[in-house]
Amino acid sequence: MITWPFDWTVYAGLAVACLGHAWLARHAPDARRRHSLYFGLGVLALWVALETPVDSISDAYLDSVHMLQHVLLAFVAPPLMLLGLSPSMAGRLLHLPGVRALTEPVPAQVIAAVVMIGWHVPALYDPTLYSNALHVLEHVTFIASGLLLYWPILEATSAHARWRMSDPAKLVYMLLATLPQDGVALALIFSRVPFYEFYTHAPRLVAGYTALIDQTIAGAVLMILGKTTLAVAALTVFFRWFGAEQRADQARALQS
Repeated sequence: MITWPFDWTVYAGLAVACLGHAWLARHAPDARRRHSLYFGLGVLALWVALETPVDSISDAYLDSVHMLQHVLLAFVAPPLMLLGLSPSMAGRLLHLPGVRALTEPVPAQVIAAVVMIGWHVPALYDPTLYSNALHVLEHVTFIASGLLLYWPILEATSAHARWRMSDPAKLVYMLLATLPQDGVALALIFSRVPFYEFYTHAPRLVAGYTALIDQTIAGAVLMILGKTTLAVAALTVFFRWFGAEQRADQARALQS
């Protein structure tokens, strides 16, 4: 049965996140209204993923909707929440134990890849659908890995990094970030047998919408929608780099 779930722990977590952001913004001279707007949109994306029928359908019926949920948790909400941070707000967060080390480009990339591939291995994916505690852990790690993955890309959050990547390096970083999700997506799209036992027994919401068709669409959702925010970030970085190069050429032309 498709229902609107209610989990008070989700609402408590979202409330804590909002209060934490408000506290950071209050003590940040460079905080602006746009930061609150972006952070609010990130929280909204988490709410849509966890407290709407997206959650109940993914838990009981469709792997494709479950994959949409993972995309919202790992690739939509995290960059929006990070856009909600000014440089000084991000700097305060780096004082938390372990945050600075984990947000450097190499560990961030590796952790995000391990989380993406690891949770989609059937030996881990199926148990999350039978264990609520394991499912919560999966969701938390998707959110955390998404925050780590996007941290080195965005200007405000990367401003304090020990290794600040150039714009070309960021483009390479984002290209590498697509490989783990593409590996999972291609396996789902081209497999001729269902990967996940749970969905082979799930009720069919639409006649003829088999577990294999559902799995193929799940792979397409991950491949297409999972790339969307990375593509937006890559285009932003590219045009900023291109604009800087043009301005530099114009400056040299004026000097000559």
